[in-house]
Amino acid sequence: MPPSKPHPPVVGKVTHHSIELYWDLEKKAKRQGPQEQWFRFSIEEEDPKMHTYGIIYTGYATKHVVEGLEPRTLYRFRLKVTSPSGECEYSPLVSVSTTSSIWLGGEPISSEHLHRAVSVNDEDLLVRILQG
Repeated sequence: MPPSKPHPPVVGKVTHHSIELYWDLEKKAKRQGPQEQWFRFSIEEEDPKMHTYGIIYTGYATKHVVEGLEPRTLYRFRLKVTSPSGECEYSPLVSVSTTSSIWLGGEPISSEHLHRAVSVNDEDLLVRILQG
């Protein structure tokens, strides 16, 4: 039997195009015996316009990186835990926003930052902008 209401996925590293999610049900979902006796996990993403959910991951891992996302966009995910007997529980939603494609000191980098770095010959800033 799955635990009552699992916790939402924990947010790990977030970039402008990906969000890392992980979960751990501690000892309640230990992997013992054959795989068909393990708990199965699904990550579902909310479609905000349709108010429906799409499965973006299903398996036995306790981590998933959602890729191919849009910068500066809010995404909502929930965890579905399915017991070996087929019973399932859903976590509350977790909301996560992707970052801008390039950030500098709390603001998105623009062509003006690049121009300024070149104009004042700020090599360190120029390297940071180019690496971003």
